[in-house]
Order: sequence, then structure tokens, then C-alpha cells
Amino acid sequence: MNYWRLPLLLASLLLLAGGIKSLLDYWQYDELAPDVAQLMLHQVTADEVRQNIREAIVADNPSDARMYLNLAQTFGYPISPVEFQADLARLESPLNTARRTVNDFTTGFVAGDAASGAGVAGAIASDFTVVGDVRDLWEQYQIHAKGGTINPLIVTLAGVGVGLTAATVASVGATTPVKGGVSTTKLAARSGRLTPNFQQLLLKQSSDVFNYKAFLLATRTERSMDGVGKAAVKAYNPQAMRALQGTAERVNNIRKVSSTADALHVLKYVDNADDLVRLEKLSLKYGTETKGILKFLGKSAIGTVRVLRKSVELLVSGLLTLISFISSVLSLAGFRRPLSS
Repeated sequence: MNYWRLPLLLASLLLLAGGIKSLLDYWQYDELAPDVAQLMLHQVTADEVRQNIREAIVADNPSDARMYLNLAQTFGYPISPVEFQADLARLESPLNTARRTVNDFTTGFVAGDAASGAGVAGAIASDFTVVGDVRDLWEQYQIHAKGGTINPLIVTLAGVGVGLTAATVASVGATTPVKGGVSTTKLAARSGRLTPNFQQLLLKQSSDVFNYKAFLLATRTERSMDGVGKAAVKAYNPQAMRALQGTAERVNNIRKVSSTADALHVLKYVDNADDLVRLEKLSLKYGTETKGILKFLGKSAIGTVRVLRKSVELLVSGLLTLISFISSVLSLAGFRRPLSS
């Protein structure tokens, strides 16, 4: 019997085990952004884009109609703007434009309700003059005073907004991006456009910035909007802004490259911080067309694709594992033959 084969077999098996472990260590994936252009061309037809243009025109929304026309041009759909030229000219006449703008801006500024770009602009403008945030705090205070259930996220974001307004004035506008992001997010929360998971994330990030429970306790002795505003300032802690600031700045970037109205629509696809990062990247690439892309593709537009990470280490590890396996098989075969003779 050739006893020297036993150490060789053991050595081969140990090398095989080490090779398999090494191979598994390098068997990793990269999370890559999806190819939005390919998804659009394979999943969305020209008829679908055309139908959305028509629906926007019927809804008296020329900005959306223009957005879908631009999207058609970006992705090469055979849709001519001439087909909708007459309808758009009617909707964009000076009289109709003025009517839409004045009515929607006033509604947004006074009530915080925003369905159009002008309405959103009014709501955001009221926030930057602290009127909107105090209005929202006053509404929530009234609900609390009557024993109702408040919306803690709206209270918290409105309270943060009050503090940021003072900081924006003091810093000569340095905190404007954060203020814009917080106001946009609060407006999305007011209109029910945030997912439960994203609401929880925002509440977690902002709860240390604005102690809404302490605020509600302080408002027990207040009977005016001015008093509510003062109570909010006392509950504001700017030293805890770091986490919320990052989120707010991303939201503001999305708003800047598209519009605030579009940001409200696209935020409904965000569940967590990673989603927000990917949405920001998509928005920076496609700008005002992001809203249309997400309407057609849904969350897959900000999802990820798993791609096996190819590396020299992976190839070498695979080769060594294969050699060790062959060596083990040959050693085992050679070791067993003498035993049967």
C-alpha cells in the first residue's frame, strides 16, 4: 500500500476547502442602477405617452403635457409637438395662465393646499415667511386642544421650519436649501404623499431637532398663533440637525432640478434613505422628466440590479479551486485502488 498517498489526499482536501472558502468570499455582487432608457423603450409605448399628454391637456395642466412631450423626445418616441400645438396654445394663453396662477398661488399660500406648480409655490412661499409653519402648528394645536389625534410628523416638521426660518434670516440665506427641503417634505406629508416607512424615518431624524411633546405641553397656556410660534422656538434644537439636514438637502436638490410640485409626486416612491439617494441621482440626470419616468416605470426606476462583481481575485480563486478539486479526485482514486487489490 502506498501510504504516501494519504498525506497527499489530505493536503488536496485542505486546499479544496480553502479554495471554496476563498471563492465564496469573492462571490459578491454590486448593486447598480437600472438602465432607465432601456426600461422605457421596452416597457412603455408611444401610445401610452401620447395618452398621458392628452390627459394632462384635459386636466388643464399644460406643464405636464410639455413634460411628456419632452420625455418623448428624450427617449425617441415618434410623437410630434405639432399634434398638440393648438391645445397647448389655448391652455397657455395669457388669460388662462394668469387665472391658473393667481387662483392656485392664493390657495396654496393661505390654505397650504397645492395641486399645481403655482399652488405649491404659494404654500412654500408661506412657509418661508413663517406663516405656513405657524399655520400648521396652530391647526395641530387646535386638534390637540380638542382631544383629537395630531400628526406628529407635521407638528415636528412645522416646528423645525419655524426654527429654520429664524436661522435662514440670521445666516443670510445659508440654511435656505435645508429650509426648502423641510418645507417640501412637510407639504408632501400634509397631502398624504409619503410612505409610512419614509414618515417613520423623517420622524426619527427630526424628533431630536424638535421636541413636539414638549411643544404640546407648552401650548397648554397659549391661546394665540403668536404664542404657539414662541413655544415652537423653545422646542427647537438646531444642534441635532445633522441627520435631517442630509435628507432635507437631497429633497431640495430634487425640487431644484425638477419643481416642487414634481418633488411632491416623486417622493411617494421613497421608503428609505437609499431610495432617496437613488431618486436624487435619477432627478439630477433627467430633471423635469423624472416625474413622467416614475409614473411609467414605478419604483423600478430607482431600484437596483445585482451584478456579479468580476475581479482578478475571483478568477484566480476559481482556478485554484478547480485545480484543488481535480487533485483531490485523482488522489482519492489513487488511494482507493490499492485497497481493493
